[in-house]
Amino acid sequence: MISQSCPSLSEALTRFIASKKGGKKAQDGHQELGRFVAWCGRQRNVNDVSPSEVAEYAQHIGLGGVDSALRLNPLKPFLTYLKDEGWIVNGLAAHLRVPRTRKTTGSRSSSSGAFADDDATHLSQEGYDRLVSQVEVLKGERISIVEDIRRAMEDKDFRENAPLEAAKERQGIIESKIRELEADLVSAVVMQTGRRTAQQKAVVGAKLTLKDMNSGKKVVYTLVDVREADASSGKISTVSPVGSALMSRSVGEEVAINVPKGTLNYTIEKIST
Repeated sequence: MISQSCPSLSEALTRFIASKKGGKKAQDGHQELGRFVAWCGRQRNVNDVSPSEVAEYAQHIGLGGVDSALRLNPLKPFLTYLKDEGWIVNGLAAHLRVPRTRKTTGSRSSSSGAFADDDATHLSQEGYDRLVSQVEVLKGERISIVEDIRRAMEDKDFRENAPLEAAKERQGIIESKIRELEADLVSAVVMQTGRRTAQQKAVVGAKLTLKDMNSGKKVVYTLVDVREADASSGKISTVSPVGSALMSRSVGEEVAINVPKGTLNYTIEKIST
């Protein structure tokens, strides 16, 4: 249950830091937390942050290699803290996964049921439209940020001009997000519904009906790009523990999936797109 009094990310960060002991290592972690909060938007409510945004940030940081990926470590206790305080329902820490890079030896055959272009971003029409909308919103914010910078620069003392520094920092974050989203749109492949894969393999966009081998209960998941992940709607990312374990599987296969609470054992009963 979400707490009725949900703070902004900036307020939540202040409370989190106050609850922890100090020290140089802690201070270094606080800097990383500050970058994450700035990335998401300092004044946004905690419960507005989505799993896909956390995963996107992890992917962005992970591009710098192993050392950069270590920068994600301070975020895990912070995101866990948000859930423990009752400000969010679903945990976000599990989405701090840096995708492993894979070497490819060429295009995959379409008969394998996988997409030929591994570098493409495979989205539903709804997901594609959402990215377009996000870009438009950010471009609108870009205009207001320019005005904020203009007003801040009217203060001739640039040495301690906090509003100017904050506006420039926000401008950099917005421009970075616009570039990333536009790059995603350029490489995006909008998936067509109603078609089945040649060998009934689980691929991005596939809907899988699974039977729990222990309880007999059935669940339905749709495999999606991390940008469209929404656990409440049964849309799971292909980089999540469950999603990655189901990729390229076939009807009739038994799958054991390791998750924090134990092992899930499923039989794949149906795959459709």
